[in-house]
Amino acid sequence: MFKKLKLKLTFLNVGVFFILFLIFNIIIYLYAKSNLYSSIDKSLLISRDMIQKNIPQNSSYLSTLDPRVIAIVHDKSGKVILDTHINIFYRANQEYIKPTKVDQLYDINFKRFHFRSIAFSAQLKNQTVMVQLLRNTNSEIEFLNNLLEIIIGGSIIVLLVCTLAGNFLAKRSMVPIVNAWGKQKRFVEDASHELRTPLTIIQAQLELVLRNSEDKIISKSENLGIALSEIRRLSKLVSGLLTLTRSDSDAIEIEKKAANVYLLIKKITDIYAEVADMEDKQVKTDLEKNLIINCDEERIKQLMIILLDNAIKYTYSGGNIQVVLTQKDNKCIIYVKDDGIGIKSEEKELVFERFYRGEKSRNRETGGAGLGLSIAKWIVQKHEGTINIFENIPRGTVVEVILKK
Repeated sequence: MFKKLKLKLTFLNVGVFFILFLIFNIIIYLYAKSNLYSSIDKSLLISRDMIQKNIPQNSSYLSTLDPRVIAIVHDKSGKVILDTHINIFYRANQEYIKPTKVDQLYDINFKRFHFRSIAFSAQLKNQTVMVQLLRNTNSEIEFLNNLLEIIIGGSIIVLLVCTLAGNFLAKRSMVPIVNAWGKQKRFVEDASHELRTPLTIIQAQLELVLRNSEDKIISKSENLGIALSEIRRLSKLVSGLLTLTRSDSDAIEIEKKAANVYLLIKKITDIYAEVADMEDKQVKTDLEKNLIINCDEERIKQLMIILLDNAIKYTYSGGNIQVVLTQKDNKCIIYVKDDGIGIKSEEKELVFERFYRGEKSRNRETGGAGLGLSIAKWIVQKHEGTINIFENIPRGTVVEVILKK
């Protein structure tokens, strides 16, 4: 599939560049030809007007303003009048050069010679004659032919260069496509795996309940509790998947309005302080009051829930979690610090990928699916902010969120 797509992109790139090159060169060629012939035609027309105004009555010699323009006088039968001052070449080839059109510019081509010509009637020595003006265009034709050869030769070279460049650009263009395909494939595989596990557990527990259908429900409370726990986990997973899927298609609207971020964070930290206390952990806060920012309140709450949930989840018993809210350079900065298991330096960017979980956190006790930080990053980006993870000294993790006020 990718080979065909790459081939199509290569042909498309080559076609676009080569067509643009051809159009550019055709314009140059036509412009050069038009300019050359315009200059020749102008010279012929000026010479005609001069002869018509100042034609001599007692001489067959007609002078022109341009020395490259030759004036030839023909009688009624089309023969060259012998007493005109023209060289032997024109007399020898008069059958080829005799006028075929009157008062009209046209080309005459014979053997290896090319002329631009115009003929008109005039009175000379009391008789009607045909005056023909000729301008040799061999040098102009040779120039245009050389230009055409250069264009053709250049086109072949450019075609080869365009093929190489098109192939290179196609490869570059394919990189995000291949990456996106790989991410989508991995996303589907990971989602299938995460969904299959709780469904298998729920099925197994319910089968155990149904196996002894005569038993009382109270005796099967453990099995039902496990199934219910997995259903909740499954519901959370599906909700996270739905959020990410809708975020990818920009189907979720962010409704920003002025909000006191201090009150938002305090409300969440108060709840999680109680949760942490039950696990022999402590949540401390250092929040700047009355800090107003333009944000979506529900999404900021969701962000704090994700960060605090992770901090408590991966902090040892007896550990501490600190939440700091401050402002700097007209920006709101939130820190969530813990002294837990920490994150390896090589995992600091990977943790924001969907379904990614570090080795130390890959256990079923945490109940996570690796979607939280992906959703957190999306929320921050939607608020035109940044989210970063640092190492906490001496141990643990610091998550930094910077939002515009």
